[in-house]
Parts: sequence; structure tokens; C-alpha cells
Amino acid sequence: MWLAVCCLVAARAGSELASRSPAVYRGAAFADAIIGVHLVWWLFAAGAVGATLISIVQQRRIGRLIILVIVVFAGHGAAQWHQLSSPRTGEYSGVAIARSDAGNRVGAISLIVEIDGENFRLTAYGRDRGALRQVRMGDTVVLDAQRVKYDARRLRLVAGRHVQGELQGVVVYATAPASALWHRAANRIHTLIDRGARTMQWQDAALVRGFVLGDESRHPRRMTEAFRGAGLGHLLAVSGQNVALILAALTPGLRRLSRWPRLSVALGVVVMFSLVTRLESSVVRAAVMAGVVQIGYAIGRDVAPLRALALTIIGIVAIDPLATWSVGFVLSVAATAGLVLITPHLGSSIFAATFAAQLGVSPFVLLWFGTMPVIALVTNLLAVPVAAGVMMVAPLLLGIAAFTPDVVAVLLTTPVVAAVRYVWWVAEWGTRLSPRGPINFAVWCGVGVLFARSVTPVRGCTHADLPHHRRRRTAHFGAAQRSCERVGR
Repeated sequence: MWLAVCCLVAARAGSELASRSPAVYRGAAFADAIIGVHLVWWLFAAGAVGATLISIVQQRRIGRLIILVIVVFAGHGAAQWHQLSSPRTGEYSGVAIARSDAGNRVGAISLIVEIDGENFRLTAYGRDRGALRQVRMGDTVVLDAQRVKYDARRLRLVAGRHVQGELQGVVVYATAPASALWHRAANRIHTLIDRGARTMQWQDAALVRGFVLGDESRHPRRMTEAFRGAGLGHLLAVSGQNVALILAALTPGLRRLSRWPRLSVALGVVVMFSLVTRLESSVVRAAVMAGVVQIGYAIGRDVAPLRALALTIIGIVAIDPLATWSVGFVLSVAATAGLVLITPHLGSSIFAATFAAQLGVSPFVLLWFGTMPVIALVTNLLAVPVAAGVMMVAPLLLGIAAFTPDVVAVLLTTPVVAAVRYVWWVAEWGTRLSPRGPINFAVWCGVGVLFARSVTPVRGCTHADLPHHRRRRTAHFGAAQRSCERVGR
């Protein structure tokens, strides 16, 4: 896990220095100009990593690996920041590819589009709004616009989404559905969910879309504030929990398949769910982690959760070092690390998992949002099981309701409406009852003391647990643990 942390920190540090230091930025630009093709960079990095790993295996020098990881990932992060901050600007006339769904934004329609491999924020006012209102991820837009890059301050806020600038003076001529099969399939699922929820009140339908599809664009401000104030903001967008629930639901069916068909189906479902949820960073993290576990299971090797998380972090950051700028990715990694590392020490309390996740994300939540409501320990316990039920049942009920008359659709969606209103009720009352300021801090301290008193240390095997002749024959602690396990058997 320490290697994954080195990758994470080095990538963020390299891009951070490139964004703040002119010297580092020029160095990144020079490196990018010299390397040119990404394939050359990856061949160089792979050769350096391979050579160092061989040296480590032969000489057991871990320090070399740490230095190499820091240099390679920091350099890669700086080069990626240079590319992000140096888009082509000026007039453009042609086709753009939508990289997000169109959403309302203070009287306008806004979405992210890709032009020549670069992402820009498109915001349309007036009559152009009608043409873009139904645009979804993967669709094409024919337009004229002026490309303007973001300044350094604005770029830091959107770096996690790889948005490099905005389009001004936009004139939209036409739109067309996505050409890629996977985008068309994902968009049809969105259409199916919308049609199934047609008989709901718009607030209920918006909340269902948040639970099932991770779409926050239709939530009223009051709803968003209530969920965040109650510590339930993670329910408004999809997360790793959704991926785990889907795989858990598929497990009985997957067990009936042989090894490789089971792996193919599991990976296909995870990839498709990632596309349906618009490649949210937290879902991508969970999907990659689930893929690592499924591949390990297919080849006959159980992958421990912590090792799977470490491999996931290394893989994602190696491909996209700017993922370290995504709030969703960082919080997802921190919450998962808290669940894996802290939960086993907290005993069997019903609050253990929630407290462990809150503890994992606490440094980042306090840094970015300034507060962390202690009421989240209670509201998550009350709301998460019901929200999980909505995530599992709502797609099926809404899919059936989409093809039935309105009277039948109302009956089918009644349980879903009751469930989402209950979760919203928990969020509203949680926000009202949440202590604030010093009282919130004091309650957190009290909760921490209670959990500290219930900590159950995980005892490992030491040299003292071995017979004298075994201790002498054991070369290092790892071998001592294996010898202890044999003695125990």
C-alpha cells in the first residue's frame, strides 16, 4: 500500500508544482516536447521500472523503487498538467463530441464537449438551449465557437474532469445521436429510467436518478444542502457501493458459469455500469478494484482488499495522474482505505463501518468543506440500507413501468417513491438536528473516545511466539510468520 501512496502523492505533487512554479512548468513543457509521442514516454517509464524492479529483486534495495516511483509519477503528472493547461485556442467550426449530459445551469444549458481531443465547457443561452437540451454523452454537436482556455485558478477547480477551457460565442447548427454502440446503449438506459419515472413528482424522479444513475443536475438546491448537511451527500451520486451491490446481486448467477465466462460477464457489467453513470471517478475506482478482484479470482488467486486497492490506485494514477485532482476519486480512495484498515479494529458495533469511512475521509472533508457532521453516523445507519434497496430494485421496477400504462406505472413506482421520500426525510431531519461548531467537535471527540476504548488490536505472530530453534533458523519476520502458522497447524 505504501507504494500506491507514493504514486498518488508523487503524481499530485508533480502536477501541483507544474501549476504553481514557472520553472517546473517550462520543464514539463520541454519534456513533453522532447518526448512527443506518449508511447515513447511509456516505453521509457516501463523500461526504467522494469530495470529497477530487477535490481530490487536481486539486491533488495527498496529505496531505489521509491525514488523511481517519485520521479516517474511526478514527471508524468507535470507533463499532463502542461498538456491540460495548453489547449488550442481561437475560432473553431465543426463537430464536437459531448462528454457529459446537458444540464441546466442558471438559465442556460451547459455540458462538456471534446474538440480535437481537448475538453471545453459549452454554455448555451437563448434559442440554442433548445437544440442542446436533449444532448447526452457521446452525441455529436455541429457548431461554431471561440475556444478560450481557463486561467490557472479556474483550471485547478476543474482539472479532475480534464476541462481545459470554455467555448464563447457558440452557434449550434445541429445535433446527432452517439455513433458508438456503448454510448447509445447507455443513453437508452437513461431514457428508459426517465420514461419509467414519468408519473413521479419531479423531485422524487430527480432523487431516483441520483441514486441509480448518479445524475445530480436535476436536484433542487434545498435537497442538495439537506443531504450534505446530514452527511448523506454521497447518496446523491453513485459510488463504489453501487458497484458492490450490483456484483452481489449477480453472484448467484455468476457462480453457475465457468471461470472465463464468469469473468467476462462480471467485467462487462462493471464496464457498462461505469458508462451508464458517466464514468464518475468514484465508480471508475470501484470498477477497476472490482476488476482486479475478479481477475485474481479467475486465475485462482484471492486478492486481499488492501492489495486490490493499492493496485487500483497505481493503475488509475499511472494512466491519469490528474485523477488526484478529482474530489470524488480522493474521497472514494480514502473511504475505502478507512473501511479496509480501520473497521477490523473497531469490534462489532453497528457504527463501526460508518465511523471507519468517516475517519478515512475526515482530513480531506475538513480541508475542502470545513466541517464534518457527526450526525452522519446515525443518518447513514438509517438511510443507507433503504437507499441501497432503491439502487437494486428501482431499475427493474422503472424498466417495467416504462412500457405500462400510467395507472400501472404509478402502482409499480409507489414503493420507490416511498423509499426515496423516507431517505429525504432522514436527510432533512438530520440536517435540523445536526450539532454545529464546537458542539459538533465535542461530540466527535466523545465518539472517538468510545471507539478508542472498544478497539480490538489485531495480534500478529512475533519471534517470541516461536521455539528457540525456530527463531534461530528464521531469516526475517515474514518467514517467522509462516513458521508460526505451521506450528499452529
